[in-house]
Amino acid sequence: MIKIVVDTNILMDAWVDNFSYARRIVDAVITGDILAVASHKIWREYQLILDRLVNDQKHYSLANNFAGAVEMVEVRKRVEVVKYDRDDNKFFACAEEAGAKYIISNDMHLIEVGEYRGIRAVKPKDFWLEYEASEKDGGDDWRNWAKRIMGK
Repeated sequence: MIKIVVDTNILMDAWVDNFSYARRIVDAVITGDILAVASHKIWREYQLILDRLVNDQKHYSLANNFAGAVEMVEVRKRVEVVKYDRDDNKFFACAEEAGAKYIISNDMHLIEVGEYRGIRAVKPKDFWLEYEASEKDGGDDWRNWAKRIMGK
């Protein structure tokens, strides 16, 4: 199963647009098709942002379902790869510790790193298109995702 680290901005985007690539990724994490990992530092950031954003039952359920699907990782070492926002190094440290291959983000400080030790920081659309292409029958995955999101 593919392992990813999800930046907080992806969660915010997933709440805003039910048909976004960010939402597809969050839904795939919830259904167990993709494994998301997070460190305690990332988890605290999730909680801070979600406490501000989650203001209705629909979003509360989505946040709880996502939180329940995320695997916690203990990060034992530091990584210094992000130049302009050093706090974002926590995403690469978590990915390296967990063996995740992707960091999904819209943050240009992460995206500009590109690849570090086999870990790629990519935008949601780029990840999703690559993920779909790597699946045996990406068309069925798309239809299954659409059925889940539409409640059918």
